[in-house]
Amino acid sequence: MRAVLLILVFVMVPFCAFFLWAWAVKIKEERKVAGTLPSWQDMPMTWLGIAGFACAIVGFIVMFFTQDQGYGGLFAP
Repeated sequence: MRAVLLILVFVMVPFCAFFLWAWAVKIKEERKVAGTLPSWQDMPMTWLGIAGFACAIVGFIVMFFTQDQGYGGLFAP
């Protein structure tokens, strides 16, 4: 059961992320046409940096909880 749930999560997360992204793009285009888009949202690199930083944090959290916490790791004497 755990494997099925894990696979469902790994399949559904990219789909949900894509639909959230598409929704955000639609809102951004509407604001751009209306002239109410803030200047910081006009820079896609800002969002790329924020997304990369968030993914790095999530990756470190996942590694912390899934790696062996016992002695004898890479830096153990």
